[in-house]
Order: sequence, then C-alpha cells, then structure tokens
Amino acid sequence: MVTISPSQPLTVLVVEPFETIRTMIANVLNQLSHVDIIQSSNATDALEKLEYNDINLIIAEWDLPKFSGIYFLKKVRTTARTAKIPFVMTSATIEQAHVVKAIQCGVSEYVVKPFSSKILASRLQRALTKPVRPCKESSQQPEPAVTPSDDIHVLIVDDVADNIKIISDILRKDYKVKAALNGKKALQICTKDPQPDIVLLDIMMPEMDGLEVCKRLKNDPSTQHITVIFLSALEQTEHIIKGLELGAVDYITKPANPAIVKSRVQAHCRSIESNRIMRTQIDTMLENARLRDEFDNLNQNELIQPVATIKNSTEQLVNHLHDAEKAQQYIDFIQQSCSNLQLHIDSISALNKIEQQEYKLTPKQHKLSALIKDTLGPLATMINQKQITVHNTIDTEGCFFGEQSITHALLTHLLKNALEGTKSDPSIKLSSTQNEQFLVLKIHNPDPVPEPIRAQFFDKFVTYGKPEHAGVGTYAAKLLTEVQRGFIEYRTDDNLGTEVFVSLPLSQ
Repeated sequence: MVTISPSQPLTVLVVEPFETIRTMIANVLNQLSHVDIIQSSNATDALEKLEYNDINLIIAEWDLPKFSGIYFLKKVRTTARTAKIPFVMTSATIEQAHVVKAIQCGVSEYVVKPFSSKILASRLQRALTKPVRPCKESSQQPEPAVTPSDDIHVLIVDDVADNIKIISDILRKDYKVKAALNGKKALQICTKDPQPDIVLLDIMMPEMDGLEVCKRLKNDPSTQHITVIFLSALEQTEHIIKGLELGAVDYITKPANPAIVKSRVQAHCRSIESNRIMRTQIDTMLENARLRDEFDNLNQNELIQPVATIKNSTEQLVNHLHDAEKAQQYIDFIQQSCSNLQLHIDSISALNKIEQQEYKLTPKQHKLSALIKDTLGPLATMINQKQITVHNTIDTEGCFFGEQSITHALLTHLLKNALEGTKSDPSIKLSSTQNEQFLVLKIHNPDPVPEPIRAQFFDKFVTYGKPEHAGVGTYAAKLLTEVQRGFIEYRTDDNLGTEVFVSLPLSQ
C-alpha cells in the first residue's frame, strides 16, 4: 500500500509497447497531483529504469516485447527493493487462467483493454490505497461471481431528425438512448460519462461524415472501446467496407426495419454484456484474493502483541509465584490479553459476515458508559505511553439498543484512531447526547484529519503516515455501526480538530 504524502511526488513507471496507449495513461496520471511519469516500451528497459529510480507505481501491459508482463511482474515481486510497489497490469487477454496467474504473482489490479479513462483512474486509485500482495504460488482458483450489468447506453447519430426518432422509438424501451445531429456533437457525447456502449452512426453527414467520426473514436484510447454500427443506404457498399476497416462491427441499411435494428443491436449487446461479466469476474477474483490477504495481515498485526504479552507474563508469573501482588498483576495481563484476542476474533468474524451480508443482529439494551470503560481498559498502555489525557463526560445512564461485542470492537477502532491521531495536544474528549431516536457518542481529538484522505475517511485500506497499519479502522467502525441500524459521520477543521459522531439506536 502506498501511503499518501502531501509533499512527495508520485513516480509512476508506464510499460506499454504502443505510444497511443502510453499517452492515454499519462493523461489519466496527469490528472493526479504531483506525478512524475517514466515511460518504457519493453520489460528489459523497464527493469533497468527500476534499478535507477524510486518508483511508487507500475502500470504494465501483459504482452510485452522481449519478456512478458508476467515475467516482469514476477521480477518486481521477487526483488526486495521493488516487492512492495503497486503493480497494475493491462491486457486485451481476459482468459481466466491468465488472470489467476497474475493474481498468484501479486498483481494489484488487472485492467482489460480497451478501457476508458474513468475505469483506469478508479483501478489506479484502488491499487494505491490497498495493501500490496506478495507473489504466491497457489493451486486454488477463486470462484468468480457474475453480477448483472448496468443499462446499455445507445447513441444515435444522424443529420436527419426523423431518422433519429424512428430508431429511438424502436430502441427506447430496452436501452438508454441519446441522439446527436452531427459528428462533432457525437464525439463530445462519447467523451462524457456515462459513455455510450453502442453508437449507431450515419455514414453520410455534412461537415464530418460517419467515417471520420468512427476514425476519431477508434484512434482515441478513451473511446476506442465503444461499439460502432453504421447506418447506411444500400448503395453505400464501398463506404461500409471502409467503415468496417476503421473498426465498426456491423451496419444496418436504411430505411430502418424495426426487427433488424432490434436483432442487430441485441446481438452486439450480448458481446458487451459478456465483456462486462468478464470484467466483473476479474474484479471479484482480485477482491477475493485481497480479502484473504487482508484477513492474514489483520490477524498477524492484532495477534502479535497479545501473544507476546501472554508469553512474557507467563514467564514472569513463574518467577513471582510467591509474591501474591506481582502474581496477580501478571494474571491480569494474561486475562486482558486473552480478552483482546477474543475481541479481535469476534470482530473479524463479524466483519466477514457483514461484508457477505450474512450477519444476524441480536440487539439488547446496553449502557454506553460501561462499554467505554471496558474499551479504555486495554488501551491504558497506549494512553500512558503517549501521556494522553482522556476527558470522559459520557452520561452514565445513557443506553442504546445494539450488540455489546461489535460495539466494543467499533469503539476500540475509533478510540485507537483518536489516540494515534493526537499529536499537537495529547488529549481526547468523550461525550454523549441523546435525541428521540439515537444515543450519540462524540469522540474529539485536537488534530485535523490530513487533507489528502478527508474524502476517503471511511473507505477501506485508507491510511496516512502509518505504513504498518492496514487502514481498516474507520471502515470497520462504519460497518459495525450501520449493521446495528445506526450511522457514523465526522467533521474536521484545522482549528476545531476532528469530531467523530456515532449514533446508536435507542430501540429497535
């Protein structure tokens, strides 16, 4: 995972044999702030550039000259200096075996060509904010899930308004339809979200004909994935052939026959749907691999300290069996560490079920003040080490309707975050209020949330200045709150500091 830095520029290595694709990727990267781009056309040159540059992100094609992208990925992941660099692989190959191989070798994201600028930008963001996966050889293949695709968007381009109306009436019931009366307007629509999936394009138009529109669409990496079907008169055979050579996939003769229009569009929609399903499968496979790694990382981080405490306390207990006061102290340490381990196991189990939408809530009335006290106990060592003052003015009678174990977990995540984020003034404030529906806990620390992560405060894998952390604390707190039919929000200000509000229901 690359932690976001407000001052250091992001250095990105782009390895792609085709200059037009490199340019498109560079344009997307330039929309990010503080980005330095190093370009390469093959794996051999890219490996040399890695030796002499500090790279923060790699974007590489699967099918590279000299050495393949998968070989390049393996070299990156098995070299100590580069093993933790996020690696985004692009490819026109959507065979499951290839994707599984890339996942096993530690790819961060796998982006299928052709892709839009928006898709690439979202995959880059995910790669930069999520933990880097190591190279693992595994025979297990994640089972891909198929989810329904979004609506198909169709753009009809014709300089005759009556022709547009006829075709729109044929397709409007089944698709999202837009229209353009000229090529210039059509190109503008194709570059804006949501982009059309299919363009029904008249060949003969004034100023800019359909052939020129098709050529520009297919030469632009951000629109070349759009399916083009020409609208033509029967005598325009020569133009149709030229259009197919430019990248169109089909043609429909005018005047439009409703049955033919429907069947032709529907046939190409199946191809679009299939491509979308494959993309979804790839995303699901990557996410499943990430979830396994996340579970391993969280377990490792959260188990080390309690186990070390139990081991040390057990050894000390043996040496102080005849000193009742000392012995009790170490017994307390052991009991507390066991409680922390149980809390962690329960929390991980609950989060997995919540993410899979399988969690069954069994709420009861609980006093918030008692839970806060139980949560602060295990954090005493951190509080004492950082010499933090905790101002607790929570109403001792305030009750909420929820589950004790997951509320304990969400409070632990939020209080740890507040304690770790307190730097300028070592203190946090806890208070509560109540309205007709909710008991509201407020956690205040005097330092603001860093600007680069404010918009992603509750997102998964987002962290700032803490590379050893997985970045799931506020994300977990949000899920654990919402599953109890509550909600969580925050506000931050350079003068105010940060206030997190947790609203838990008073009743079911």
